Amino acid sequence: MKTLFYHQLLSLAPDTPSARFLLAVSGGRDSVALAHLFADCGLTFDIAHCNFHLREEESNQEMLFVKNLPFLTTQKVYIKEFDTYSIQKQSGKSIEMIARELRYQWFEELGKEYHYMVTAHHANDNVETVIMNMLRGTGMRGLCGIPPKNNKIIRPLLRFSGSKIEQYCIENNIKYCNDSSNFSDLFLRNKIRHHIIPELEKINPKIMDSVSKNSDILLQQTHFFDTHIQHYKQQIIEELPNQEFQNLEYLEPQNSNHRILISIEKLKKIEFQSLVLYEILNPFGFNSDDVDNILKTMNTHSGKKFMTETHILIKDRAFFILEKIGAQKPQPVYIQTIEELTNHGFSVELIKNTNINSFAAFPNVLYVPKEKLTFPLTLRTWTKGDYFYPFGMKQKKKLSDFFTDLKINLLEKEKIRLLCSDDNIVWIINYRSDERYRVDLQTEWYYKIRLEN
Repeated sequence: MKTLFYHQLLSLAPDTPSARFLLAVSGGRDSVALAHLFADCGLTFDIAHCNFHLREEESNQEMLFVKNLPFLTTQKVYIKEFDTYSIQKQSGKSIEMIARELRYQWFEELGKEYHYMVTAHHANDNVETVIMNMLRGTGMRGLCGIPPKNNKIIRPLLRFSGSKIEQYCIENNIKYCNDSSNFSDLFLRNKIRHHIIPELEKINPKIMDSVSKNSDILLQQTHFFDTHIQHYKQQIIEELPNQEFQNLEYLEPQNSNHRILISIEKLKKIEFQSLVLYEILNPFGFNSDDVDNILKTMNTHSGKKFMTETHILIKDRAFFILEKIGAQKPQPVYIQTIEELTNHGFSVELIKNTNINSFAAFPNVLYVPKEKLTFPLTLRTWTKGDYFYPFGMKQKKKLSDFFTDLKINLLEKEKIRLLCSDDNIVWIINYRSDERYRVDLQTEWYYKIRLEN
């Protein structure tokens, strides 16, 4: 097994002889065998162990066992202890999910000093993961199973079955800890391990090899699929004609503070609309049922909203607009003095009126008589029913109609701020001022207000 293991490691890490590895070692059979193989191959590595304190004294015994592995010589053993139950109660997530997140977060922090981080996942883990994903309906990517390599994380035991690892431990007299939770059928993975896989092995004794080969094929097919999906995404995703939203990396959740615009007309023209839209929206929490309901609104009026825990999608006239929740409406701000406007990005000048003919409807500048402003002023976003008297007009106009005339989409409306006095709109900032607050012949002093940033 040692020779096969080393060749597998080389396929994942070609610079193995000179590389520094960080191994995740729990104290169980697989991770201890992994550490022994690294030591036996004379590689440069250190060990990281998490104590989640989930099994009382058993967890502490495992921690001490890992600290004192007999085949370690100069290797460092990093230990991290977590109060996992307390963290889990605050999060609302499952205990398994929290432990996994804590482990990988700490592992990646330590891993910055290493070329590779190594986990002990093996072929049985991969089969269990594929079956779990099949039951959950995760699609093609879930059937690919556990990737042998994911950035700096590598899994060189993934082509070895649990029985082969067990045999290696017996041949080399390797002692390890038994995790009592692995024998409980409370967890789905254990049910699959104890009941489903043994039945599958009766049908196909080489089920581990079969799933591994299928995972390799599906991984290649997924890469091919992603290439074509990306082509469709580039066709139907557009940018706002506003410099703020130029050159976006649309589809990465980590960049999801930006908005994504999906052209409805272009979406209508492509094949596999549901599949392509699902691939765009799924990273943001939308499932296949959401996508079906979204597609049903393509020929309906604007305004329909769909939400996940993190994002909102709004059906506009020409686009489906996706944006992160919380990025929409700012809270109202109350301005007690004119000087306070400068704290919110405005410049303010007080000017004596000498030439009234120079005033016009400048969208980015407000000229307003000093005596017409009543404090506190309010900076807020629009609400349904808002109206104003557009500069140069004698009749009032609803803001909703004003926005429609300018073809301002629904999410952009939520970002526009209003400067108000006595509940009246004085200025739709950077768009239009109100006729009732214009500078006229009776104006002695006026403010010139501009939004600088």
